[in-house]
Amino acid sequence: TASYSQNVGIVTTTKVINRSVLGMSAGILLIAGLVPKFSALLTTIPQCVLGGATISVFASIAMTGIKLITSYRNTSIVGLSVALGVGVTQASASLGMFPAWVTTVFGKTPVVIATVTAVFLNLVLPKEKKTEK
Repeated sequence: TASYSQNVGIVTTTKVINRSVLGMSAGILLIAGLVPKFSALLTTIPQCVLGGATISVFASIAMTGIKLITSYRNTSIVGLSVALGVGVTQASASLGMFPAWVTTVFGKTPVVIATVTAVFLNLVLPKEKKTEK
């Protein structure tokens, strides 16, 4: 179920696309999983270092995705979906007037409302006409 999108961020950040380097890093992870002493050594890396590396990788992934949003239609779909997803969950107290299942489905996580909004807008908003050169 993993998309391995973190690899996109790592490649974007380091500019290393050599298969042997990625194979060696996979080998290091395999050794860390099988040799407890080596994995104990890796746990000595400070949490702030791991947190900083994680933030930079996922920020790079997010920016790679944002670069794909080039048209006004796509910008509108993404912007409205994210705004509604975050906005509804921030104002989840206002969902109290709806039945409990609505609050459970739409008020607990921004992913559901953002996905429903994005799919709806993608179906409703007119597609851009391609110009021939």
